[in-house]
Amino acid sequence: MSETDGRQPGVARAPMRVSENGASVGALLTRMRSSAFQGRKLGEAFEAWKQMIDGSALICLGLAGSLSSAGMWPLVSWLIERGYVDLVASTCANVTEDVLEARGATLYQIDPEHVDDTELWRTRRYRFYDHVVSAAEYDAMETFTADFFRHLASSWKHASISGARFMLEYGRWLTAQGLSDCVAAACARHGVPLFVPAAHDGPLAEGYRESGVRGPAVDFFRDYTIALALMERSMTPGHGTAAIFLGGGVPKDFIQITATSVCAIRGGEASPHRAAIQITADNTVYGGLGGASVASECISWGKEAADGVNVMCFTDVTIALPLLCQGLAEHYGVAHRRRAGRVDGALAELLEG
Repeated sequence: MSETDGRQPGVARAPMRVSENGASVGALLTRMRSSAFQGRKLGEAFEAWKQMIDGSALICLGLAGSLSSAGMWPLVSWLIERGYVDLVASTCANVTEDVLEARGATLYQIDPEHVDDTELWRTRRYRFYDHVVSAAEYDAMETFTADFFRHLASSWKHASISGARFMLEYGRWLTAQGLSDCVAAACARHGVPLFVPAAHDGPLAEGYRESGVRGPAVDFFRDYTIALALMERSMTPGHGTAAIFLGGGVPKDFIQITATSVCAIRGGEASPHRAAIQITADNTVYGGLGGASVASECISWGKEAADGVNVMCFTDVTIALPLLCQGLAEHYGVAHRRRAGRVDGALAELLEG
């Protein structure tokens, strides 16, 4: 194609410049949309998330990585409060380690290249790459969760409980303990279903052991039945589902395979998420699900729509999420609340059933 035939390959790239007129983070992200590489992708993610918020889709959020220890949990709670996500699937750590700071623990920065881990063990500090927490504080947090298991054993009158209902009760219990800012408590307060498919892979496992109780049994397969019912109700013309993945792993897969299962339930009718954003540092070439692109590979499974707004942004979540949340706050204003995708009564019905 010549430069003189009138056709252009795409939108013109704009050079990045400093704005000296007090421009907002949101304006910066919008300008970055016209730049290149992962800066461009972060700008595209900002635009895609705004489209999700302005639409009626059920917005699903997957949380992986050590986000709560890194201090990202207040942003997740803020997204839930504002209605910018309607369903959450998470690792255990991200919905339990937020309890550390909520209960008054302090996490301290260290130099990860020069720290002596043997000395950390001697002085009882647990390390999360470049920050540490007192082992006594962390162990106390796990012991704290043991009280929840005892509470549940005395208040729940059935032999089993779905994982989603388990997390709902956990969120309500946190609120009763004065920890209403935590992610699970925010989900419970706003009727946002919280799925933790590997709940034993984290602090809750030690809380379970310490509690001494062995019931009710948590039925995680019932979780999938609940998730499928919610997804199928939303995967309709004019409504649909969307997905945002912070990291990858089990939370991403849990949200993704609901699309393939709904497709099977409907006799092979494609039922993909209509839009998706993934922010990850994983590399697709090694085959890990965390890096399987929502803009390409996932389409082959019917998990994402070929004509959907699908954005892969390869960067650290601790860089991207604060910028995106600040941009959303500036764009929509202090009082904005979205309710378009909330499941509310549908979730209550499924949990009771």
